[in-house]
Amino acid sequence: MTLDFETVIPLVTGAPAGDGRLDGPENWYAEPFTKRTACRTPGQCGGDCDCGCPYNTMTELERLPLIEDVAAVFPNEWLAFIISPEEDDDLEPLHGKLVAHSPNPDEVYDAVNTVLWNQHIYIFFNGDFESLQASYGAEWSAEPPAPEQRTYSGPKQAAEAAAGLAAQPALPDDVLGLVYSAVDQLYGQPNLNEAIRRLRLSRVRAARAEDPALLPVIDSALDQLETALPRVNEVTWFLEEALAEIEQNEQ
Repeated sequence: MTLDFETVIPLVTGAPAGDGRLDGPENWYAEPFTKRTACRTPGQCGGDCDCGCPYNTMTELERLPLIEDVAAVFPNEWLAFIISPEEDDDLEPLHGKLVAHSPNPDEVYDAVNTVLWNQHIYIFFNGDFESLQASYGAEWSAEPPAPEQRTYSGPKQAAEAAAGLAAQPALPDDVLGLVYSAVDQLYGQPNLNEAIRRLRLSRVRAARAEDPALLPVIDSALDQLETALPRVNEVTWFLEEALAEIEQNEQ
């Protein structure tokens, strides 16, 4: 059998079964843009594509409807529009594409947060103040929740730090109990700073007691915790096994 490599096999292409979604101009009034496309960077297609991404046309204001024309259809409702980056700094953008509307503000914000990302969004209430107040219902007159206790990324004030230490239970007197209390700080939501503080204190006590079995255990735990990427789980298991072995040898 002889193969003829010079034979050209024609590529047969069939006619499309029907018009696709992108064969015609997009209906800016009826078809909201959601996560159906994979564009993450504005204009990543270079402005010459048919992927359905709104970024290319969102920069062409003359192709977008006027917000006031769309808003006239939905009085006394919360409206959310995708707007052009050119008008994002404006107090009241003029052009946009409606993506959500509801008399309930929570429904609009939930819809926007659920299906839209990496967009320039403009949300407003299309009505008077009395209607806006009524849209919140009983929540408008409800007392705001009490603010949570502040957390600090840096050092706390001396009085607050002292009050926090005073509210904590007293530390164990024996060295093993102090190390076990440090292990407890590593469970659940680890309190890494407190665990390290207790391990350092237990190391001082172990050094005073000249405990040759406990000192290398504490040093190894501190070396693995005082790093850029603390190995919390590994240290927890290591300390539990080492402490159990030390207790067994002391019996």
